[in-house]
Amino acid sequence: MSLDAIPLNQIFDAAEIQEEYSNCELIDYEGLRQELASTGIALQEDPIEGGLTKLNGLIAQIDAQKTRVANIVNQAIRNESDLEVLFKKVLGIYKREFDFRLPQPPCIEFTNAAAREAACNSLLGDLMALKLAVEGSYAQAKTFTKMAYNDLAKLDSTNKNISRQITVLQLSAEIGEIQRSAQPSQHTF
Repeated sequence: MSLDAIPLNQIFDAAEIQEEYSNCELIDYEGLRQELASTGIALQEDPIEGGLTKLNGLIAQIDAQKTRVANIVNQAIRNESDLEVLFKKVLGIYKREFDFRLPQPPCIEFTNAAAREAACNSLLGDLMALKLAVEGSYAQAKTFTKMAYNDLAKLDSTNKNISRQITVLQLSAEIGEIQRSAQPSQHTF
């Protein structure tokens, strides 16, 4: 009884999935991670010090960064979606082949269920390796997408904080005007 792995070209649809996976254009995670790491702007402790112009400039910088990060998020979503489809395909093929081969020789010749399953997995070794590779890429894509979403949320939070600083600055100016207009005039005649 031979438990040598069945080549992928002898398993229906498996060779096509392998070719699709090898042609799958994964995004440059490391390059995009570095780009994401370079985003963000430090908030000023005293918004009055830089003035309204500086705060508006920071908002413009944040908006530009948010646009770029949103594009990265879109790339990540597409990448994750493509890998999810591929993973579901290879998982379906694996389950189909496992269920088909388990009740047949040589798997059925083993006395207990664990040994039969191990024999079946041995026969499907190449397919399992492909499934694990696609699953690993899919997991990496999901993690990257979450990370990109997190960076976008941080930029949004910074944008809101700068907007609050602008509101504080505007309120301070209004309060100052109200106080000046409420003071009696100091003209001497």
